[in-house]
Amino acid sequence: MRSAGASLAAILACAALLPGCGGLWRWPWGNTQRWPGPMEPLANPLPPGDRELFQEGPEEMLVLRHADPCQVRPAGYASSFPLSFYRKSLRLHSGSRVYTAPGGRLEVLWPNGSSITLYGRGAGIIGSKSRGEPAFVFQQVERAQIDLVEADEIDLVGGARLSAKSGPFEVQLMTADLMRVKNQSKEPGDVAYRSAVFHLDPGQIVDLPLGTTPGAPLPEAGDWQGAQVRGLDVEWQGGLQRLDSDEEVGLRANGDNEIRALGLRVRLERDEEVRFRPLGNQPEPR
Repeated sequence: MRSAGASLAAILACAALLPGCGGLWRWPWGNTQRWPGPMEPLANPLPPGDRELFQEGPEEMLVLRHADPCQVRPAGYASSFPLSFYRKSLRLHSGSRVYTAPGGRLEVLWPNGSSITLYGRGAGIIGSKSRGEPAFVFQQVERAQIDLVEADEIDLVGGARLSAKSGPFEVQLMTADLMRVKNQSKEPGDVAYRSAVFHLDPGQIVDLPLGTTPGAPLPEAGDWQGAQVRGLDVEWQGGLQRLDSDEEVGLRANGDNEIRALGLRVRLERDEEVRFRPLGNQPEPR
């Protein structure tokens, strides 16, 4: 009896020690993550990606893989896939995105003969000109060559806009905060950077800083429009559409813009809306 009781006590002691070997810290006994704690989201809900910002358009282009690695994300797809050696070309609609990694080379061809070639690390979105978007929007670039057959616009990294009707134009990242645009064609081209427009003749070069301030072209001064609703003054310029209303001032963006009201300056992204209305119940003027 004594030996049986000792054995039972030993078994119970071992059973009591088993949770300390890990069972106590596992579900359902506890949480395995001690430190650091769970990461908190910076935004909830998450901001929309380029899939929502650039919808599929009617234009169709041909994408050619010249050197690996290259990837494409067709318009409407949630993820990208690589272009393999047995499938080097693919037709994509506007709104699609293309990627190249170090060592890769990819070319986007338009039906009119214009083309953009990415060398090394690069990424961009094919725009829809029928919706007023530029033909291509660079998001990352190491080196690129732009050949345009007719007048077109290209958005460069940082927001600067290239307007030309010939090519080639070479875009190269010189340092982490400096991008160079060189006109290698026989026709001039324009680069709009904030409030300045650089006219590039054949062979000329312009270096653009890539800082925290966006380089997108600003609306030209002097074309301000205004409206007043019960003592509230609103001024705007650029790509904005007025929304009809007698009680408020509503605006919808369809391009670069700036709005001034109540001491504030507001810039809207494409298809965003803003509405200004007076505070309180003010009587209508007689």
